[in-house]
Amino acid sequence: MIDLAPHNPHTLTIATPVIAAAGSLGDVVSVARWLGLAQPEADHGLGAIICPTVTIAGRRGQPQVVATPAGVLYHHGGASLGVKQVRDRLAPRWASYHVPVLISIAGADAVAVAAELTDVPGIAGFELALPALTASEAAQRVTAVRRATLLPLLVRLPGELPDPVAVAQASIAAGADAIALIGGLPACMPQADGSLVYGRLGGPAIFPIALRLVAAVAAAVAAPVIGMGGVATPEHARAMLNAGARAVALASALMADLRRAKAIAEGL
Repeated sequence: MIDLAPHNPHTLTIATPVIAAAGSLGDVVSVARWLGLAQPEADHGLGAIICPTVTIAGRRGQPQVVATPAGVLYHHGGASLGVKQVRDRLAPRWASYHVPVLISIAGADAVAVAAELTDVPGIAGFELALPALTASEAAQRVTAVRRATLLPLLVRLPGELPDPVAVAQASIAAGADAIALIGGLPACMPQADGSLVYGRLGGPAIFPIALRLVAAVAAAVAAPVIGMGGVATPEHARAMLNAGARAVALASALMADLRRAKAIAEGL
């Protein structure tokens, strides 16, 4: 077992070092039967799952996944789950699964969502997705969320941070239990009509960048680090662990193949 929140009274222990990154499995319920999440001995390979972003009211949107020569470009389309939807319909189902489910939060709603859902059974913790901020700005956001919940708190850093080590250190000092990075790189791709789709680039092309940043942050903080960004094979995952990560998160790889988590977990 791997403890991703060793100093938190609400422990976050995972059975395998493979995590489904935010949104890669949708609302989780839709794939639960296929993966066997309610079965205690299921071989899906997942240690934890992070659901898509949750906002207070929820938002309709049309996410886009665009293939590029360097990986996939993902644009969320403004979509998010709502607090009522999570509390009334999704979390009761998550509570029956034999794998912890965490909530992804971001932006202006992050503190309010954490406060609303902190005591809801089926929610094992939160992942706060940060934009490109300074260390002091990141600390302020993490502190505000930490005041709203005592549950395990992961902080996800984007790949374009000027100083990810400083931001990671500030986030841990402000109350984060673990750091996840990188949450893709900003990019865009043209559509058939010439207009541009803006989003975040993922896939194996960004793996070398992610590995370098994971190694730098893991060497600088005492808290667990979750490596993500282009992880697609057992070799990728092993490199992340050797660089100091305690676990890896799958995004585009899992969206392309639900069996990838099992293959990577077995390969480790």
